[in-house]
Amino acid sequence: MSIKEIKKLGKDKCKKNFDKLIEMYNDDNCSAIEKREIVSSIGRQNDIDRIYNFIKANMFKRNYMDVVYQMFRTTLVYYKDERFKELCEQMKKYYKNEVMDKMYEYKLSPKFDCKRLHDSSIDKPMILFGDSSKTLKTIADGDINLIFTSPPYYNAREYSDYINYKKYLDELRKVFLECNRILQDGRFLIVDVSPVITKRPGREYASIRYPIHFDLHNILLETGFYFVDEIIWEKPEPSVPNRIGGYVQTKNPLSYKPNCVTESIMVYRKNCNFLLDENIKKYTLKDDYVPNDEHVDRSNVWKICPVSSKKHPAVFPDELCRRILKYYSFKGDVVLDPFAGIGTFGKIAYQMGRIPVMCEINEKYVSVMKGEKIYDVISTSSNR
Repeated sequence: MSIKEIKKLGKDKCKKNFDKLIEMYNDDNCSAIEKREIVSSIGRQNDIDRIYNFIKANMFKRNYMDVVYQMFRTTLVYYKDERFKELCEQMKKYYKNEVMDKMYEYKLSPKFDCKRLHDSSIDKPMILFGDSSKTLKTIADGDINLIFTSPPYYNAREYSDYINYKKYLDELRKVFLECNRILQDGRFLIVDVSPVITKRPGREYASIRYPIHFDLHNILLETGFYFVDEIIWEKPEPSVPNRIGGYVQTKNPLSYKPNCVTESIMVYRKNCNFLLDENIKKYTLKDDYVPNDEHVDRSNVWKICPVSSKKHPAVFPDELCRRILKYYSFKGDVVLDPFAGIGTFGKIAYQMGRIPVMCEINEKYVSVMKGEKIYDVISTSSNR
């Protein structure tokens, strides 16, 4: 039977159709897609007692998880009935499944309150001078609409010197905890990151390559974000350090080291119990709302040339900042870079009608940002 026919059985509520759905469900030749739709149609029937008995009899039997999710969804629909509430809690405890946890959270949370998406109290561009984990404490909960940054690479630059890798990750954790607090519910945190290799202390020692993006992912999950996308920033090969030269000369197996032409733009959303639609409606319902232009970057590979600067060894290309701002913020939003450097992101944000908040601990880089003449407020932490 087709999916369309199964759905029709669900809409036409009668004992005969219920019997037919049960018979189909017990057919061993039934596909996962068909079974899921059958469970959905069973949940639409009028005989609540029979629906309850069906779920109770089948909820712990080995099945496709899509089918289990549909049974769980039915218990959420009838959650006010104590019998279904008990089944729901039993399933949640038994499966310990992250999808079911999310379903539970969304369905049973209080009705969405638009006051959660309050307007920011920040109305002027701002520089926070000092340690980000401290200066960010001056920002109120939910006052930031977008965060985009690239954390200092572990011991790869003079400005990012840490005694060990654990200490480095611990410091990042402190900053991203504050980022979660000040980011508006449901909005995006985006991090540009890639593995980093530190210099060998001597020819007789092997170098260590750190998979920062893997470790950072776990930190972001722990600090209240969930993963949405990975965008690959691809650079022209001549613009990156040459690692392949040794292998090209010898062709010896095991000596292969490819030229690294990509960085990961990791996209996360702050945990919340409502859909992104609520964030978007805050803007689209306004009379003066104007959507983005027609050009769309359709794939998750962005080909952008890197840039260099005598003022900073690792700066964002303007084009990268423009794309992030275009796709993940609205005009008038307050946007943050907690590791601002010389503030390229802030400069482009200001040009695009956003309100930038830049955090930086290096006095030399802060002086460069001051020279842009766009920041009205410069706050200095007591302990830089």
